[in-house]
Amino acid sequence: MILPLRILMFLLMLAISYFIFRWNKNNSGKKRWYALAIVFALASFGALGDTPEARHQEAVESSKAESSSIKESERKESISIEEDAKSSSLSEKKASSIKAKQSSTKSSESSSKKIPREYISALIKGQEYADRMYMSKKAVYNQLTSDYGEKFSSDAANYAIANIKANWNKNALHKAKEYQEEQNMSPDAIYDQLTSDYGEQFTPDEANYAIQHLEK
Repeated sequence: MILPLRILMFLLMLAISYFIFRWNKNNSGKKRWYALAIVFALASFGALGDTPEARHQEAVESSKAESSSIKESERKESISIEEDAKSSSLSEKKASSIKAKQSSTKSSESSSKKIPREYISALIKGQEYADRMYMSKKAVYNQLTSDYGEKFSSDAANYAIANIKANWNKNALHKAKEYQEEQNMSPDAIYDQLTSDYGEQFTPDEANYAIQHLEK
């Protein structure tokens, strides 16, 4: 029995006890009615007592309240964990984005600073000599730095030579074919012309490649 009903029963039994006592006092005055009134009075106090049903009901209600409190606590904790996870994920994404921007900025700044315009010009000229005139690496360098040529600095010329995309063996072969077909030179003479410091200035390996691939 829940508390409001127990209070109601207490008041009802107490009222019944009072009315029986008053009625008996004014009318018969018999002891058994007084006894009955006392029984109701005691019963009214018993209604407020700690009965098994009351204890069970209170335990059930307490259990429900505790369970509800635990669920609410778990729900709040779960929400807190999810918010922490989202916050951590956002922080990681922001950090990653910032690092990427910083890296991109540094790369752009580094790219714009590390290659002087003279170096780029020397590379363009050197690539033209290698592609159109089939010159050797050494001949391209000399042409880029010569006072009678392009007059680039040695640093710019070295940068150009390091970055020219050319197959020097095929350049040597192309020159060797010109000497063979246009001047009818022998393989030995062609070799000397390819490797001479006053000629094409190819390396011995490049010249040997050219001689080996000439028409027999």
